[in-house]
Amino acid sequence: MAVKRLGCLHAHHSNIRYLEEGLDREAFSCLHFVDPGAIHWLTRAASEAETRQVQVKLRGQLEWIVGCGVDAIVITCTNYIAALSPLEQTLEATGGIPVIAIDEPWFDELLKLGDEAVVAFTNPATVEGTMERLHTHAKLQGRAFKGQTAVSDPGCFELLLQGREAAYAEQAEAFLLGLIERASAPVAAAQLSMTDAAARVEASSGARVLSPMQALRSRLEGLR
Repeated sequence: MAVKRLGCLHAHHSNIRYLEEGLDREAFSCLHFVDPGAIHWLTRAASEAETRQVQVKLRGQLEWIVGCGVDAIVITCTNYIAALSPLEQTLEATGGIPVIAIDEPWFDELLKLGDEAVVAFTNPATVEGTMERLHTHAKLQGRAFKGQTAVSDPGCFELLLQGREAAYAEQAEAFLLGLIERASAPVAAAQLSMTDAAARVEASSGARVLSPMQALRSRLEGLR
């Protein structure tokens, strides 16, 4: 079986580890591209023209990745995904190379849990774009997702940005555990950076905490 080469576009270098550790190395190899600049542009974009500039930049990045000879592209930043939506348009930039948004497999698995869930975030900047895409995804399936969102203390995600990944995972774990104790609906971790925390919570509580990495592994099986 030939190893499939994945071009992975990230907004933060910390996401690299989750794909390297979470994928079958006998089936997939990853070529990583980290572009934090676009996230700052998106955050401060004050006009449609500035947003379009970011879209052009991201599409150019996809063309660059394709030129490296990949079999598929995985985008791990939900803000980049939202900026490029609808993703069908990005196929023009990739020449038909599949583009997998980290959240779409997760949406599919989340909807299997029902129409209600608590969707947990540590990065408040990703809430609006992710939830808008989730509701659209559900609507296309004839569903009406009625879940609620929960966002951790703002200082939690700052720990990750400061490179304090262990402290970040510890706070994210406590955040998820608190949600499980209070929530009557399933709890889902919305961000790839919450992978370790979700796994720890599952191990300690016995409750399932759906994370994007779990769902991505299932989706990539179709590329083998």
